[in-house]
Parts: sequence; structure tokens; C-alpha cells
Amino acid sequence: MFMREDNAASEKKAPFLIPGFGPLQGLRVLSSGNVIAAPYAAQLMGEMGAEVIHIERPGVGDIVRNEGRMNGVLPFWAAAARNRLSMTLELNMKVEESRAIFLELIRQSDIWIESLVWLEKLGITDEMVLEANPKIVILHVSGYGQKEFGGIPEICDRPCFDVIGQAFSGFMSIQGEEGKPYPVTKPTLNDYLTALFAVFGALTGYIKAKETGKGEVVDLAQYEANAAILGHFIMSYTSSGTMIPRTGNQFTNAPYDIYEVAGGKYVAVGTLGKPLYERALKAMDIDPDVHTFRECGVNLAAMNSEKGQELDRVVRAWMKEHTAQEVENIFSKAKVPAATVNTLAEFVKNEHCLSRNNIISYFDEESEKEVTGFNVVPKFKEQPGQIWRGAPKLGQDTDRIMKELLGYTDEQINNLHEQKII
Repeated sequence: MFMREDNAASEKKAPFLIPGFGPLQGLRVLSSGNVIAAPYAAQLMGEMGAEVIHIERPGVGDIVRNEGRMNGVLPFWAAAARNRLSMTLELNMKVEESRAIFLELIRQSDIWIESLVWLEKLGITDEMVLEANPKIVILHVSGYGQKEFGGIPEICDRPCFDVIGQAFSGFMSIQGEEGKPYPVTKPTLNDYLTALFAVFGALTGYIKAKETGKGEVVDLAQYEANAAILGHFIMSYTSSGTMIPRTGNQFTNAPYDIYEVAGGKYVAVGTLGKPLYERALKAMDIDPDVHTFRECGVNLAAMNSEKGQELDRVVRAWMKEHTAQEVENIFSKAKVPAATVNTLAEFVKNEHCLSRNNIISYFDEESEKEVTGFNVVPKFKEQPGQIWRGAPKLGQDTDRIMKELLGYTDEQINNLHEQKII
């Protein structure tokens, strides 16, 4: 065995391996998992200044590392893996060297986010982690949740991807139109929702742990993240037994839909409530006293009535007589929400987006090329986030982490590489 001569590396506070910036400066996040949900949560924190160490299997890496190469660039990886340090490590606690390295990383971290499917088989337990670092926040991300938090054990053990969470949660059942196949909402909406809830859970736990000195274990099930945004849909059923029908793009008020306009483009229009309804109709030279809100736009029954359907035909005819820009201008003047349905090609060149510095170029470590993508969200005035590096190569930072953060020697590091532990 090649272990460090000392029993524990001296504590090195973040930011130690990255530049200091952003509101989360000083936070170190250890990330282990694949694809989007858990790793993207770590990336979001990394974009706000957290020092993120992402653990990947030696010689294998994240399963999306080779997803869809285009012109020498992996767009998915370049967008979803920036602002992280890549460390390779076999997370097998039966191997003493692996156990020592992992637990030292735990000691040096504030938050551990994991989405490892076979956590128990790897020999990793919450008790082991909290013993190594009693202040750490452990965030488990899985499809159906951890058994100790409840649930049917066999279901908790099931594998899960985005589409599974959309289906199981009931979210998919309200999408699309009646009588047509259920659509999958892109891009992997359940994954990204889970990542947002993961950030919320991790930082909430961290605030409390910092106050009390006692760590926390947070359990996040992917399907629950999707179900959590269905609040009023679920309550509509539980309070009345009524299932809200699938209405496609149509909402429960009118006009609230996607409309085809002159030139073959489309415009989204959204009105909620009587004041917006009347302003929208007046902007289209339609008399709201003839087509009243109560009769035509207050709910689905009104929208589907004879008079409501008549209004819909009038609105759609008006739309086709105007270009997308004309509709935007007319509705903007009337203070009615409306926007052209942009293609991505149009969006990345949109003057408003460019003026807000939404589109940014940075160097992608994996492809060794400059790439252009979306900037950090949200914006902070005093301590803004930033992209300090692009997506790393597999294990790009392993040696540096081992030597500078954990205190291993060059000889020890080389031997661990030879054993394929790192």
C-alpha cells in the first residue's frame, strides 16, 4: 500500500484550487455521479464560486463524456461540465487506498452530492461519511428516494432517467393533447428540475450545518422534483376528483396560446385575468363587451363554448394578418405579454440577449477549442458568478488534488495510477 505518511492532510479551505469569486466563494462541493441531475447541481454552485471536485471512474468517466461529438466538440459535456475539477477515483471502500482518499476528500468538503446507483455495494454509508466529517451535508439524488426516508424498497432500488421521472410523477400525463401519445418534455426537464431542488436542498442543509456544527443528510427523489411543481394539478384532483384535461398549448384562460402569424412564424401570447384579457382584445380591435371575459376566456368551459370558439377563430385570423414583429409591437404597447417563438439560431443573435451578455465564449479543456454557450444565471451585482474554466478532460486535476489538497507524494500518486485506483 502507498498511503500518506501523516494520518490526515491539513485542512485547506476553499478556494484553494480555483480562483476566488462569487457568492459561494469558500464552499467546497464533492460531486460523484453521472449525467445531469446531481452533477449539474454541483455545476450551478461552481458557477457561483464553489470549488467543485467531480469524481469519475478511472479510464471510464461520466457516461455522457462522449455524447454527440460535433466538429471536434462535445456540446453536451462542454455545456454541462464547466467550472469543475475532474478527479479519477475508484470508489470501492473495500480497497483501503480508495477508502482513505475518499474519506480525506469528505473531510475537506462542505457538501457531498452523490447519485451513485450502487452506493451500498461500494461500501459507502452515511455513518461513515459523517464520522469522517460531522459537519458535512450529504445530498443523495436518486430516481425514487432512499429507503430509510420511506417508500417501497424494491422501487427505491429501481434505476431512473429523466423520462422515467416524468412518467412516474404524473407530469407526462398532463402534457400534449387528448387522444395523442404522451410527449417527453425536453431538454430532460426532470433532470434539470432535480438539479435545482438539489441546489436548494444542499445549500439549505449547509446553512443549518454552519449554524449548528451538525451535518445533515438530504434525500432527493427525481420523481418528487417533477411532482412538486404539479401542486394545483394534484390539488384539483384530490379536492374534486377532476382530472385537468390535456389541452396542448392551450391554457385555462384565453387568449393564452401559440399563434401562427403572417410569414409562417409563431408568437406566444399569455393573458391571465380580466384586465389583461380586455387589453389584449382591444389591441386586436375586438370589442371585449361583445366577447366578454366571463363568456369567452375565464376558464376552459368558456373557451370551449360556441362564443369562446368564435373568439378563438377571430383571434387566429387577426394573427395571420400581422407579422411576428407587428404582434410583438402592438401587444407590447398594450402591456400584454407576447414573444416570437425564436429558433435557437435567432435566440443566440437576439439583441436583448447579447446586450445582457447571455451568450459567452470560453475555452473548453476537453476539446481544446473555444466554445460558445449560455452564461451564468442569475446575475449578482456585488459578487457575480463566472465561468473560470471549460469542461475538463477525464482526471485532468487528479494529481494536483492528490498532491496539493490531500498531501500525497509524487511516488505515491504514480503508484496509485499504476494500481488504477486513481
